[in-house]
Amino acid sequence: MIRRFSANALILAGVAFCLTCAQMPAANDISRTTQDRMEDSGWWPTKGDVPRSQYVGSNTCKSCHGNVADLQETTAMDHAGVRATESQILKAQPRLTFHEPGFSYSLTRDAAGALFSVTDGQRQSTVPAVWAFGAGDYGQTYILEKNGAYTERRLSYFTSLHALGITPGQPSDTPRGLEEALGRKLDADTVKNCFRCHTTEAVTSNVLESDKAIPGVTCEACHGPGARHVAAMRNGHYEQAAATIMNPKFLSPVDSVDFCGACHSTWADVMMAPANRSESVVRFQPYRLELSRCWRDAGSARASITCIACHNPHLPLVRDLRAYDTKCLACHSAVRGSAAHISAMTCKVGTSNCASCHMPKVVAPEVHATFTDHDIRLVRGNKPEDSAPAFH
Repeated sequence: MIRRFSANALILAGVAFCLTCAQMPAANDISRTTQDRMEDSGWWPTKGDVPRSQYVGSNTCKSCHGNVADLQETTAMDHAGVRATESQILKAQPRLTFHEPGFSYSLTRDAAGALFSVTDGQRQSTVPAVWAFGAGDYGQTYILEKNGAYTERRLSYFTSLHALGITPGQPSDTPRGLEEALGRKLDADTVKNCFRCHTTEAVTSNVLESDKAIPGVTCEACHGPGARHVAAMRNGHYEQAAATIMNPKFLSPVDSVDFCGACHSTWADVMMAPANRSESVVRFQPYRLELSRCWRDAGSARASITCIACHNPHLPLVRDLRAYDTKCLACHSAVRGSAAHISAMTCKVGTSNCASCHMPKVVAPEVHATFTDHDIRLVRGNKPEDSAPAFH
């Protein structure tokens, strides 16, 4: 979980990072921290201040936007969070175990629920696992609840391992007791952030009600509460209806990338997070994108490339790298006299499978997975150039 800091703190701390121009987003419109975005007036995806009565649910959205809503349900975002008893991973493997010096762990699921247990050989602690966060493409982390308090489980499931391992961000040292072995206790703000990004309607009127959360990222998680929009449409106020719902399509480039960064971490969020490991920050695509030349050298007064320039949030992630060639060639065209030719360099090597060279794969050891680096750049000698900016 990325810690949130204000933009003022970012400015004051800037000298400590010894940033070069190559490590900063476009200076004319700087990324902001998610905390700052949440303190602004108006709606933001992780804000959680809107009353529950303003939400209508995805089924209501489907009455007009059926095709889009049905497609969105096939995405990883829609499966970003489920109740632990509904986890497909735990259904397929109803008993998972893990051992380290002094402790033995188990995660079991049956009709009665999901339970996480740890023993030191003499004592045992067992706590219900109530939520599973992560679609399972890379892994899944489990949230425990006991007496109203939430704990991020020390162990997560990693798909590449087909087994449990230490949750990213948890200490790798052997726990000093059963409480530490259970995992990291979450404070109120952190647990809200977790639910805001992995579920819908968990936090309303700034209050967390996890029992009322809708699993996964559904329509209103990104477009905002729909009651006013539905009312306007039903009353025939079509011209006013557009102003009653959020359409991220019309955000400025920086706002758009920060919008996705509300959960995937903005450039400012990552820069203000202490002790980032270079190989781990590759997971934060908005941050990496704003380091790339495609962001800085967009050929206009404002940066232009955004997350949705290549990814449709209503569709599953396209993993065939060749499918992105048309996106690259839209700017990096070799057609003489075209605006694209004037504004962007052409590749001297080829015009296909662009991302395989310019967006190298980087291993994030904590996640036991390989990620596509969204710092789009030249790579020479099969070694990524500036593959991981240093923090000073």
